[in-house]
Amino acid sequence: MTRIIVLSDIHLSPTHGFFWENWCVARDFANAAEPDAVIVNGDLAINGPESDAEIAFAATALTKLHGRVMVLPGNHDVGDEPPGQDPDQIIDDNRLARWDRCFGGDRWALDVGGWRLVGVDAQLFGSGLAREAAQDHWLDQQLSTAGRPTALFLHKPLFLDDPTEDAESSSCMVPRARARLLDRLDRSDVRLIVSGHLHQHRDRMVGNLRHLWVPAVAFAAPQAHGGDDRCGLTVLDFSEATVDVTIERPAGLVSHDLAAIKGHRRYSFLRDMPPSPPPDAD
Repeated sequence: MTRIIVLSDIHLSPTHGFFWENWCVARDFANAAEPDAVIVNGDLAINGPESDAEIAFAATALTKLHGRVMVLPGNHDVGDEPPGQDPDQIIDDNRLARWDRCFGGDRWALDVGGWRLVGVDAQLFGSGLAREAAQDHWLDQQLSTAGRPTALFLHKPLFLDDPTEDAESSSCMVPRARARLLDRLDRSDVRLIVSGHLHQHRDRMVGNLRHLWVPAVAFAAPQAHGGDDRCGLTVLDFSEATVDVTIERPAGLVSHDLAAIKGHRRYSFLRDMPPSPPPDAD
């Protein structure tokens, strides 16, 4: 059996440390569990698209995780694919370069036990960047050569309720990119898709694919999408052909209310709030 721990939506910042204590709880739990790898599934920062310091701060924090660490970007790290939640923070080459300087890349593959784990940059799908085409080609290679069950990791879910949804939403992948990806997956042995972004846990089969939304470390879901909105971290136990999922909520992990933190919509984004540095960020 191979054990993987997934930490998602940790939202770290050197100037806005609202969620630093939750990060410390999740980090210490992951280190004590001694998994085969830790996957950090996007939204490491609060204002990463505009800040070298935020991405660097998150990268330094992750050095305190023991063992193998696999990292993927989220929209709070490299910006959104268009149309995006914030039109001023759309993914581009400069934002990707900032990420690369700290993490070396935005996709990876890892063979564990009888499975192949593949991580991709969700924000590239539908971006129109040259890097999207490069990722598509790379993903086709990973899927065609796997020769084993495959789990796909990315920050955003493919859809909210149904793969035929045609409304564009910053909550999930844009429809035209989703259709192309699903066609690619239909021709492979992908069995599990793991995503974050929505800050809630939901686990269901849609067709032949298991879609697992993992909870956030930082704060509870600000919008209801049918899942459990409490904070947590996810343990995946892979055997030869199956995976068992356990949601852990260690003592001290607080399911923060984002609206309360932001003064009940007084601020549009956390980055607009007065500085509140994390305590003892070492």
